[in-house]
Amino acid sequence: MLKKFTQTNEFLILIIIIVLSTVVGLINPKFFSISTLFDLIRASNVYIILAFALLPVVILGGIDISFIAIAAMSAYATHMFLIARGYTGGILLYFVIACIIGGLAGLLNGLIITKFRLPVFDVSLATQTMWYGFTLFFIGATSNFSIPKGLVGYYANYLAKVTDPVTGDTGLHVSIIFVVVIGVLMHLMLKYTMLGRNIYAIGGNKDVAIRTGINHNKVTIVVFVIMGILSAFAGVLQSAFSRNFNPTLFIGQNLDVLAAVIIGGAALKGGRGTVIGTVLGVLLTQIINRSLVLTQIPAEWQKFFIGLVLIIFTALPALRQKRAARLGLAVKSEVSGS
Repeated sequence: MLKKFTQTNEFLILIIIIVLSTVVGLINPKFFSISTLFDLIRASNVYIILAFALLPVVILGGIDISFIAIAAMSAYATHMFLIARGYTGGILLYFVIACIIGGLAGLLNGLIITKFRLPVFDVSLATQTMWYGFTLFFIGATSNFSIPKGLVGYYANYLAKVTDPVTGDTGLHVSIIFVVVIGVLMHLMLKYTMLGRNIYAIGGNKDVAIRTGINHNKVTIVVFVIMGILSAFAGVLQSAFSRNFNPTLFIGQNLDVLAAVIIGGAALKGGRGTVIGTVLGVLLTQIINRSLVLTQIPAEWQKFFIGLVLIIFTALPALRQKRAARLGLAVKSEVSGS
């Protein structure tokens, strides 16, 4: 089992994370501090949930870029609705209302895609623009800093706290619980349920999956509802972290999340992807961003290095397939010769 794991994409990412962390830690020992680890986890939590939202869509064989607009619209609309009614409670009601809105927005994506048989990317490009435009025109065009009493201080709600002489108080944020619970549920859904098997089957070969009796339209709609719900959840969480609700939240960051999912082992053509790989992909991109800061490399290089890693991880599966094909032909020729 260990030998099999060492041949996976997840193992390669883990090795890169260890090597990169070691190098950065030798250059700047502050990287090895507990406060840096906690900050890294907190910065990754929202993007891991966004990556979980996108993962089933990618496994299904689609590329969606509208999830960030759904996150922004759902969180901002929920906030403006509750503030207008004098809400003073905590984050739980935010999650409930935003996830309902996000699920409906994802349902719309799924219905358009299945009803008119349109490519996922084309529909998501349209709905991304539509949701951002809808938010700015009908709900509000400026950030709102009026936080309910029950939400004040949520950004510093820690399970464990440490004090760093440079950065001050920081800690392991309570949102790590959401990441773990959502990650476990996503893993169980993808690996052990009929829905998960159908998602992989459609992504692997859509025509064959349909011929075997899989309801492609139903699976697609469910996947996009899940995408909408998790996107909305991430939108509320990020807004609570930043202590304001922004109608253009996450704008321009959809490709960063997609890159993390692909680095984590998901295939753009579908049929492949795991929860563990996705988490490692997000962590690697976050470590790259932080390591450049700690090693005093200009921030402009962040996109370059992430792009370079993305090229490597998209090329590796192709190289492995070519190698397997060559070995298969070699074995076949030996059998024929004998």
